[in-house]
Amino acid sequence: MIKFITYREPNENGLLCYYILQKAFPHYRAILSKGKLEDALVSMPVFGYNLHLNFNGCIRGNILPSYQDAIKEIEFTMMEMSDWFYKNRILTEPKKYEKFRHDYISAKSINSTS
Repeated sequence: MIKFITYREPNENGLLCYYILQKAFPHYRAILSKGKLEDALVSMPVFGYNLHLNFNGCIRGNILPSYQDAIKEIEFTMMEMSDWFYKNRILTEPKKYEKFRHDYISAKSINSTS
């Protein structure tokens, strides 16, 4: 069974955002961003890319489970999300994400300074 789904939806400011949602309870949600979001409880980098998955609450809203070790569970889930996103989105459509690769960004900045 696929553990996560991706979707696009406008945020509260009307900006179209890319989300990853855990299909199983408690349905954690992450928002994809270029770089780490300062206000995110947990932010997980996507291996080799200047992309981060930032914890964005649950499907029911910006809430946290109240049980012990919830933060550790969120961190683990975010690591799984990052790995899943890399394998199931980036590797299946590498050209779509090429501009976010770390080496692409470094090479571009080196070439622009020459």
